Amino acid sequence: MKEKISSFTKNQAKSDLFWQIFPITLILLLATGLYLYQLGTESLWIDELISVDRAKRDILDLLWRGRIHLILLKGWMLFSYSDSWLRGLCLVFTLGSVFLTYRLGCRLASKPVGLISALFVAISPLFIHHAQEVRMYGVSTFLGLLGTLALTSALESPNKFSIGFWAIARYLAIRSTRLNLLLLLPDIVLFGWKFRKQKRVLLSFVAGLIAIILLWSPLVINIAITSANFMGGFRGTVETSLENVTANLKSAPTIINVLLQPGRFTAWSFGRANSEAIFWFYNLYSVMVASLIGLAFFEKRNSYKLGWAAAWGFLPLIPIFLVSQISRSIWVDRYIMFTAPYIFILLAAGFMVVWRRWRIPAVAIALIYFVAVGGGLKRYYTVKDREDWRGFVQLIQTNEQSGDVIVWKANQSIPRALNHYYRGSATIEVRIDTPKDDPQAVESWLESLPKTRSRIWLAYANPSPTLLAGIEKKFKAEEVYKIKVNGTLELFLLTPRTSETSN
Repeated sequence: MKEKISSFTKNQAKSDLFWQIFPITLILLLATGLYLYQLGTESLWIDELISVDRAKRDILDLLWRGRIHLILLKGWMLFSYSDSWLRGLCLVFTLGSVFLTYRLGCRLASKPVGLISALFVAISPLFIHHAQEVRMYGVSTFLGLLGTLALTSALESPNKFSIGFWAIARYLAIRSTRLNLLLLLPDIVLFGWKFRKQKRVLLSFVAGLIAIILLWSPLVINIAITSANFMGGFRGTVETSLENVTANLKSAPTIINVLLQPGRFTAWSFGRANSEAIFWFYNLYSVMVASLIGLAFFEKRNSYKLGWAAAWGFLPLIPIFLVSQISRSIWVDRYIMFTAPYIFILLAAGFMVVWRRWRIPAVAIALIYFVAVGGGLKRYYTVKDREDWRGFVQLIQTNEQSGDVIVWKANQSIPRALNHYYRGSATIEVRIDTPKDDPQAVESWLESLPKTRSRIWLAYANPSPTLLAGIEKKFKAEEVYKIKVNGTLELFLLTPRTSETSN
């Protein structure tokens, strides 16, 4: 009899374990399929090529600079340089973000909220896009969630291990993407408020915070300079300041942008749709999503923990919004997506409030949600947004002849696309000088091109009509390819009009 009871207990335990892991396993499998689908279809775009180029630096240089995703990418590149493989690194970390969102949702609310929020991450076109990209955003979001999960454990039951793990994860997240520094704002508010009367606990947290600052401080000056340059440089004159202010006012986010942001996180992050009907559908959808987030605070169970999610989701956005009003706008989906998982948790909690009270409206909301996401997925998988550097370079490589010369005038001091894709034997010359827009200067520039009895493949960014006229005069020219990248990069196949040129 005891053996039968024991056997039944074991079988029941196995059954319970199966049903515990089955739902999240299905979500992870779905995410894997979506992240792998068409992984290598599009070429690496210029920012991805920059990441690959930087990851080739000496390991000591990378360790000093401390860009975690580049260090990981350098190790990842030991096995392959194919586009699909290179993108696989962020794919793995984004899958990790799906799982961590599930765990965090379970801790802050309930298992259904954890599963739904993980599903939101899995099917979000924005997350799929950055899972299929050789950039830092997948790694950054994962490390941010890892630190938040550790701090959640410390908020529930403070101990040195959790606080230490939080400090390490936050430091790594900041070294991956600098905006992760803003996660310290809700960390300080939440921990400081909860343990304001427990000095020993607060001292442990402060020690971790000081460790983060000390480890990060050697790069502060360099980061300040590069950030200032990225934001538009230092203001030197009144005229420049007025021009910048005018430009910033046009690009700065508004309150409406903030309210519509959850819709961009979940379904449509592609700018204004061409169809007015689709445009207004997604605006109304975004209002629905924002309303669900508001309903999350009517959740009675663990409502104070949902306040934690709100702190991590919204407090970092406040300084980003304010800075975007006075300088270059950094209210960009990929820059602020590190806050998205916390907003997804609130959205899932709001949906559960509706589900428990009104089943039919909840089903209708779910249908609208999946229609919106389906439209976003269709847009992502069917429209090519990345520059086709691979096709650009492979066209040269496939059609080159002995003695051909490649002249690369793409407003880049480093020909990263050639470095990554080109395997031919033509001589390469990189030009960064731009002729003045007058016939004499253009003629002089064209005369300075390499002399060859064969042909010149000229890649030129934003050629002027004067340059095009000069090319037609000096060469038999054929425009063979064109891509959009900071304007237009055109590829010309030039054959000298005379046979008098020397080698």
